[in-house]
Amino acid sequence: MTQVIVLLALLFSIVIAIFAVQNTTAVDVQFVTVRAQAVAVSVLVLIAAAAGAVVMLLLGVAREVSLRWQHRAVNQQLKQAQARVKELETAQAATAAAAPETTALTGTASGETPPPAAG
Repeated sequence: MTQVIVLLALLFSIVIAIFAVQNTTAVDVQFVTVRAQAVAVSVLVLIAAAAGAVVMLLLGVAREVSLRWQHRAVNQQLKQAQARVKELETAQAATAAAAPETTALTGTASGETPPPAAG
């Protein structure tokens, strides 16, 4: 999948370069309060492409940081859950170790019905 994305980016770059070479006409540009006179269309296209690439890079970095934070939080929850499981297993083992003593005193394990009397 990564190779397909790289290939598409390369093809897009080639198309932009061809467009820039073929469109060298000078134009006046005004954006909000910035005004430029006699700027080649190819320069505008390259600036727009570069700005788009920078925006996509920043969005990708923001997403990566967000995913890493989520991963860290999930890992922390997993460690807490594993500690709780270990704690419960230890408590269960202690209860199971105490159960034979109860069985010896009553003659049955807890929750079992006694065998029928022979008669």
